[in-house]
Amino acid sequence: MLSTNQEAIIKDLRVDVKFLYLEKILKDYVKEALREYLNEQKKFEQQKKPLMTIDDIARRFKVTKATVHNWMKKGSIAGQKFGKNRYFTEEEVQSSMAKYGYSEQWNKQENG
Repeated sequence: MLSTNQEAIIKDLRVDVKFLYLEKILKDYVKEALREYLNEQKKFEQQKKPLMTIDDIARRFKVTKATVHNWMKKGSIAGQKFGKNRYFTEEEVQSSMAKYGYSEQWNKQENG
């Protein structure tokens, strides 16, 4: 039979072990989340393609920013979100908008 003091020590050890296990799980989770974020960012940077903002797209197609946001809601264009901003590659915008009949307008804007 264990004394009260020994039982208290065992109880403390159990709590410490659970805490250490939880701490390890959290650290592993945060490391993996950061690794995924950095890999995504690295992939995006490796593309080395000029990025467009919502303002750029609105100017290019002579529409409002609200229209661009509506296109995003409909799934017409997606882009990548970094912080509060969303960025698009020209290729992505051109191919996405070509599906909706904007390719001629795009080419006129490019050449005009």
